[in-house]
Amino acid sequence: MKQNRLKALIIRNAYPFDFGGGERFPVDLASELAANNVSAIIVSRSKKLLDYARAQDIAHKRGWWLSRQNWGGWHTVLLPIYFAWQLVLVFWYLSLVIRNHIDVVHAQSRDDFIAATIAGRLLGRRVIWSDHADLKYIYANHRVWYKNPIGKIVYWLSRQTYAVALVSKNELKHIEESLGRTVPDNYRVAYMGVPSTKVTPTRRALEDKHAIIFGATSRLVTAKGIGELIEAFTQLGRPESRLWLFGEGLEAKRFETMASSNKRIVFWGFPPDTLSNLAACDVFVHPSYHEGFSISLIEAAKLGLPIIACDVGGNPELVTNEKNGLLVPAHDAQALAVAMEKLADNPDLRKAYGEASRKVYEANFIFENAVRERFLPLYE
Repeated sequence: MKQNRLKALIIRNAYPFDFGGGERFPVDLASELAANNVSAIIVSRSKKLLDYARAQDIAHKRGWWLSRQNWGGWHTVLLPIYFAWQLVLVFWYLSLVIRNHIDVVHAQSRDDFIAATIAGRLLGRRVIWSDHADLKYIYANHRVWYKNPIGKIVYWLSRQTYAVALVSKNELKHIEESLGRTVPDNYRVAYMGVPSTKVTPTRRALEDKHAIIFGATSRLVTAKGIGELIEAFTQLGRPESRLWLFGEGLEAKRFETMASSNKRIVFWGFPPDTLSNLAACDVFVHPSYHEGFSISLIEAAKLGLPIIACDVGGNPELVTNEKNGLLVPAHDAQALAVAMEKLADNPDLRKAYGEASRKVYEANFIFENAVRERFLPLYE
């Protein structure tokens, strides 16, 4: 007998300027779920995310989301408005779930943790969450009874879900620190991944044929360590080196101005063939100040690149110092420059680290395996 196809609502909202691994994940997940007898509808307010879903031919719907996410301090006087908004959102999700015959509600952002969960539970549907490194902030001041009522509501609702999937062991630790207690039994670490589709490196230009190219994919904002990366690369002073930066962001112009005197630094934006261009690099650099768990690091490991990353967040769960890359302190351009110099000088070390990175990817972060082994069981 043919098994009935499950239908899922995957909800992910983010600021308009945010589009990275956490925003691509819902669409990639929906695509892989389709091969496993689950059809999904993506719901988001993010135009970039919806455009990505459209390009992947994934069903999608424009959702509703408030850009204001800070309701602390004097903003607490506006909480009645927020709760009224949540009530409207609950009814909207109730209608959406009923009309589309949804079996599973998969929420991945704060407001939807509330409204979509209430709607799903009222209708007796399975509700699961994916936390993209937000819950540790949402649960701030959890132990202070009169502070952060929204965070306390989110925590209570999390206990009503079938599962809360966390991106890393480090995130689990930070959530427990915010809560001041062990997380409920339905919380679990579920590493994400990137698809195993083959990536063909872009052919280098003649002037770059023998260059040592450092590559980075990131939003161009201060917290991603872009300023330190530009400073570190400038310190190298190696005419045969290049720095390729892939990404967009609110501070792009500032960083372009900062690097304007160095013609060996190239800002690519975020073209469709970013991974092919990245595959043509020699070293991947990820100088972010904080990180839940970086999809960019997984992409670099997939491409078999040696990695330089900051020793923060979930990075050490993928990068083992002096095994498949080098870990350096955050905010430290000098340490970053030393690590870049070390790999620039040693092609054998780059090769060894790159091969080790690929093995890490194959063992833990192939997306198709991650969906089948870690996420699909949450749906069925």
